Amino acid sequence: MIRPQVAGDSVALGALYWDSYPKGVAAVDLEDAIEEMEGVFEGEYGTPVESASLVVTDNAGALLGCIQTVTSPPWEGIPAVPFVIELFVHPGQRRRGLGSLLLLTAAQAVHEEGWESIALNVQEETAAEATHLYRALGFTEITPAAVES
Repeated sequence: MIRPQVAGDSVALGALYWDSYPKGVAAVDLEDAIEEMEGVFEGEYGTPVESASLVVTDNAGALLGCIQTVTSPPWEGIPAVPFVIELFVHPGQRRRGLGSLLLLTAAQAVHEEGWESIALNVQEETAAEATHLYRALGFTEITPAAVES
């Protein structure tokens, strides 16, 4: 099941976030991961686009994956379109189409809100797997210099 994320998901999202990335890449510990997720809801990383910030759950409601999309993120060189700050899927649930489902659903949501594109960033530590997914879905690579010009 796919649904919008809500602030009450922060603890479960933090646990999923902690489990989804190599240790030390996205957070220093579980508590830090939970604080990161709370920060998303508080707007620390931009204004959340609720319709494009989603979780996918199993039949019992356990979180399996998440996409978080914002406008006006606080970093330099980001295109002025909805920006995916996080897309993560539990390692045991990967290669089942959940990342694609989340990203395509978020892209459709921002399109329905009048945006023509959506952007994201790839971290070096997860680049190979992520880049394969994004290219398969039709994303094109841009560099920060291309964004600024």
